[in-house]
Amino acid sequence: MDLAIDGATLVDEADFHARIREASGVTWYGGSLDALFDLLVAVVDPPISLSITNAAAARKVIGERFDRILTVIFDAIAERPGAIMFKLES
Repeated sequence: MDLAIDGATLVDEADFHARIREASGVTWYGGSLDALFDLLVAVVDPPISLSITNAAAARKVIGERFDRILTVIFDAIAERPGAIMFKLES
């Protein structure tokens, strides 16, 4: 899975999850933080490449939940070392 998200183009958290669903090809992806973790750790085959640019804009649109999304991504990276490449730019 390869996904680059420009935070300046996000509408809301549901939009973030819709982009994850589309990039992963997993149509049953539930669009929640638990589903995001499961997707990154157990569903999608590596390599997984995620990048978020304009993270400050994404946080402004999504709010504090953006921090929770980042925590889930970092937890997945810790659970699956070497399988997930993540780039975050503000």
